[in-house]
Amino acid sequence: MEQSSVELGAVNAKLGLQNWGREVFNNSDDSTYDSDQWRQKLQEAQDAKTGGKDNNALYSMRGDAGPAFYSMLDDGVGFVAAICVRDHWDEMLVEEREWCVNIICSEVDRECNNWDNLARVQRYTSADRACAWVLPLLMGRSLSDDQRACVHQTLVVALTHAINEVRSYAILGIGQYLWTIDRELALHCVNALAKQAMLVQHEVVTDSELREKSGGGWKGHFWTRLWPSLRGYRRHAKFSYNDRRSIDEIEAKVASILRKRFNEVNWISEDDYRLFGPPGGFEPNRPNIDILRILEWAPTESVAIEAFEQIACKLVKGWGAEENSHGNREMELEHLLQNFLLRTPLLSAIKMLQPVLDVTERHPDKVCKLIQGMVDVERRQPNTSQFWSLWKLFADKVRQAQWLERIDDQHAAGAEMISAIFLGISWKKGIRHWKSLEGYAEHIHLLFADLPPSSTILDAYVQFLYKIGDQSLPDAFIRIATQLKDGDPKQMIKKENTVFCLEVLLQRYVYWRPLEIKRQQDLREAVLFLLDLLVEVGSSAAFRMRDDFVTPISNT
Repeated sequence: MEQSSVELGAVNAKLGLQNWGREVFNNSDDSTYDSDQWRQKLQEAQDAKTGGKDNNALYSMRGDAGPAFYSMLDDGVGFVAAICVRDHWDEMLVEEREWCVNIICSEVDRECNNWDNLARVQRYTSADRACAWVLPLLMGRSLSDDQRACVHQTLVVALTHAINEVRSYAILGIGQYLWTIDRELALHCVNALAKQAMLVQHEVVTDSELREKSGGGWKGHFWTRLWPSLRGYRRHAKFSYNDRRSIDEIEAKVASILRKRFNEVNWISEDDYRLFGPPGGFEPNRPNIDILRILEWAPTESVAIEAFEQIACKLVKGWGAEENSHGNREMELEHLLQNFLLRTPLLSAIKMLQPVLDVTERHPDKVCKLIQGMVDVERRQPNTSQFWSLWKLFADKVRQAQWLERIDDQHAAGAEMISAIFLGISWKKGIRHWKSLEGYAEHIHLLFADLPPSSTILDAYVQFLYKIGDQSLPDAFIRIATQLKDGDPKQMIKKENTVFCLEVLLQRYVYWRPLEIKRQQDLREAVLFLLDLLVEVGSSAAFRMRDDFVTPISNT
């Protein structure tokens, strides 16, 4: 029992450090984990790394299996180092900085050559991911020459890391931090990724040609899906499965070459990113997506703008194809484009969007997803004036769309587009107002007034008011009543969601703010019209509201 108590105490200490580090690094809202405890946690991490009494007791209980069994518990040390470098560099002592740098580099190096296919695809929030993310940030810190050389070499290792997720976090860090620290190095990393992909292509093609000469081929192989340029190779005869090299072996060889020659003058060209890939733009394969993840953080760079212009054209071309086999990777391209549109200068964004705008009539179901994504980006990282400038471009296309004539038909083309243009995405429950509407809500109201009377359009507008348009009330009741009078009221209000949302919106004023709507004649008439209409379609809630609404208010 005494031995178990010691071991349990060591496990709890490691888990506590790991949980604190993970939550604080991810900027969790959980008040249980106080970021101001960083110095205390730094001391705990240093003690854990050097092997305190409890740490030694923990491993001694398990013998040779102990370190392996509890290896995941050591992640807290790496998380603490990453947090201190990211958030508290100026507050640390020189010795503490050196310790954090060493931990970050060692964490990234730990699994850098684990080319086992199963290990490479694991998804896990371990410390090497966090360390790879903040590693590029160290290039802008004051370091000794030896430390700077070590960080630089580790950055190259992270860029060519065997574990896919670690490499992805390193790429995110390069994009987020390195452009402002060292633009030339960031661009060099972009070209290095292109160089790496071209070398892998060369190795695969070489193997393919050898197999072709010996009577084999690669039709349908995994490699041809990963590297689209190999799709022209076809099987003509049987070949020995055991004679081929796996993609893991090829990538391991290329990574080793790139790590050795990364700093070699002229070996990586400034235009390698242009040379990589087939003519006509980026394919949605992994190397190109990695390149774009770096470029998306450089919205004013001509390199990035050119690349994302190609992406927009490529997406539109894919929408028109009979078969689109890119799946999740095309979705990744769309997400990257959405982020970039709200970061790049407005004129560049407008030019980039032109191919998308041109197909709004033919592919409203595809264009609407781009709008929804832009709303989500604006919600997370606001660039409000630019968002509404781009929104107006889509709104003008909607006004001119020919599918508006059949918008109320079953399975009508454009129904999803109407929902998207009225900001119809998943909003958090309880939210009634979106800050980005302040000063711009009139754009939504003008669009509603310009569109023809329709149950689909009315439903989208009412749901907008219900979810985030609270500050547009009660004046919006007048707009709704006007639109209903211009069409067939009972037909326009036939959707259940429309009735429910109108009931809720009216209840907020009829019961809680009646004087506000009774004092203004046109507003009073509009509310009474809506209540009468809802009563006609069988709303019991509207019946009670109307009875209350027409009852004179007592002077007492």
